[in-house]
Amino acid sequence: MLLVVALVLSLIPTRLYAEQRTSYLAEQLKANDDYRVRTQAALALGASGDDAATKPLCDALSDANASVKVAAAAALGRLGKPAGLACLQRAEGREQTPAVKSQIQKSIATLSSGGAGGAVAPPPPGADTKYYVAIEITNKSGRPESEIEPLLRAAMQSKILAKPGYAVAPKGETVAQGKKILNGKKLKGFYLLATVEPAVYQGGNLTQVVRVSMWTYPSKSLQGEFAPKLTQSGTPKKDVQSENVLMKMCVENAVETFQKVAASL
Repeated sequence: MLLVVALVLSLIPTRLYAEQRTSYLAEQLKANDDYRVRTQAALALGASGDDAATKPLCDALSDANASVKVAAAAALGRLGKPAGLACLQRAEGREQTPAVKSQIQKSIATLSSGGAGGAVAPPPPGADTKYYVAIEITNKSGRPESEIEPLLRAAMQSKILAKPGYAVAPKGETVAQGKKILNGKKLKGFYLLATVEPAVYQGGNLTQVVRVSMWTYPSKSLQGEFAPKLTQSGTPKKDVQSENVLMKMCVENAVETFQKVAASL
């Protein structure tokens, strides 16, 4: 039996304090006359976990002081947001100072490999593993793949692995490799395909849908689809950070529903 589940939630922004702190640090990074203050502001933004920290850190890669640029590059690597990768790559091409260029390259490597904000390589199945899950992301959002795929893969992988008995297939695993693991450990395999729809701005609200279809793995027989739909009020214009938050919550809700279904099969 094919299962279709739709989830609809309404969100009211509750990030006022975090937004104020990020705005303050961004202003210090941009305008403070003391390079030491700018350096500390960059590092604090890198530790904030806030998507809104990405732009001021990217801007700081053009700071007149090399120490600030090193701090900004390191902070982008630590922040781990996919949107930081493109500005680091642009900065690498124009940067002449060896220490700054080296840190930029390190942060590019971190983000490109899925570290920090992306999904790190998942651990192999353990003795208590029952379910083995492969993940794929289809991006219809209109935004760059480099922003969407690592963000959602990391969110799905983290949510799946938070529940005992689950393991996640590494990105790029072949069918033959998947079969070998499943047969060798006698695991039940699933494949989750997350399709990101374009964000909709209407009536002062932002609505985001991510459709997650559930298949057997590696044979890929469709078992069902979960289509979380999240709406955030008070968002009349383009807000990439809010889109990211809603996308992550969509796939986390879908994974939670998937795990309930998997346990019932």
